Amino acid sequence: MLTNYVEFLARVEQLGYMPFSHFLPGFPSVAAETPSNIWYTGEEDTDPWRWKDRAAEEKRLAYGCILGGHKGFISARLYAVFLAAFRPALSLPERYSAGLVDQQLWRMWQLFDEHRTLDTHRLRRLMGVSKQASGKVDANLRRFQQEFVITVAGIVQKVSARGQLYGWPSNVYRLVEDWAPEIWLQGVEEWSSSEARALILDEGVAMSQGVSRVELSRKLGLPPG
Repeated sequence: MLTNYVEFLARVEQLGYMPFSHFLPGFPSVAAETPSNIWYTGEEDTDPWRWKDRAAEEKRLAYGCILGGHKGFISARLYAVFLAAFRPALSLPERYSAGLVDQQLWRMWQLFDEHRTLDTHRLRRLMGVSKQASGKVDANLRRFQQEFVITVAGIVQKVSARGQLYGWPSNVYRLVEDWAPEIWLQGVEEWSSSEARALILDEGVAMSQGVSRVELSRKLGLPPG
């Protein structure tokens, strides 16, 4: 069982990628490999809930809805592979010009292109939607993560006019090219999408117990190859 941050980092680096929550029976995940009594204590070294924020802030692992839209982690050695597998062939401006994305997604891209870094609360405000009406914005945030347009870069706490912290922390997102260390992105162009997808499935089947290639491909939203 994983009981501290260093053990967690080593485990993800060993596997290459790892879901945060329960994913498939027999597939490793942080939730499945940590004792329940260490969660939500607020301790940076021993609370798995804090590990995700710390790993992203320190750029030790990529974190977000990056495993086919599911929350999880990717190590440096497989990051370029996931980028090649999941990023669309056309850029967002190219897809917008071709009529392949809607106006709200395009507006979100424009905001990230302008600001480079945005937290959830600020993005909703700039998009002109309340938290209660933010379903489409949140779905597009997940889509941008899944397509490796943006990634989680940490969290930020809301601050009142009196300078007091309040509410739940908000995820901070950055464009992948601004967040990812340059060495993580090297070799992306050497992978075809089909080769990258095949390797991700190979690695996943090898690390799991009794998970079939078809099951994993469906969960990740990839062709079985």
